[in-house]
Amino acid sequence: MKVKIFFLLFVSTIIQLSAQDIRIGAPTDNRYNPQGGFYDYSDPRYVNIMVNIWGYVRFPGKYYVPENSRVIDLLSYAGGPTPDAFLDDIRLYRTTEEGKTNFQKFNFDDLMHGKNPNLNIENIPRLKPGDIIMVPGEPKLYVRDYTTIITSLISASVSLIILILNITR
Repeated sequence: MKVKIFFLLFVSTIIQLSAQDIRIGAPTDNRYNPQGGFYDYSDPRYVNIMVNIWGYVRFPGKYYVPENSRVIDLLSYAGGPTPDAFLDDIRLYRTTEEGKTNFQKFNFDDLMHGKNPNLNIENIPRLKPGDIIMVPGEPKLYVRDYTTIITSLISASVSLIILILNITR
């Protein structure tokens, strides 16, 4: 009986380890970089402005960019959206001279996936100093994630059963 339990525990541990994508030096969650940074894409030929991009992009943070940059340029500087990003709900927050915050919403899904060939890139607004771009999203679970969750639950259950059997004997 003990041999069968230990065999099940061994097999569940092997399955759990094989379901994980382990790379030395890699972050534990490859979906997006949760830490912000400071990035300088300034061009000495132009006036440069500071803008922010946050959310589901590869490299969120503060950016110095040329004044004539557009929202799509900043999205490119930030490494592009992650697979978990909602491209139909990109938001631009801009503070006016009166101190109020204006909010604009953009749908880049058509632009990124080529669904609308008549989309004019010139309609995408230019950035102004202090603009904040927010790229919302939600983590998605894939088969590998479900496998990891299930094997973790099975491993914990088997360990609990072994503990109960050892206590009752």
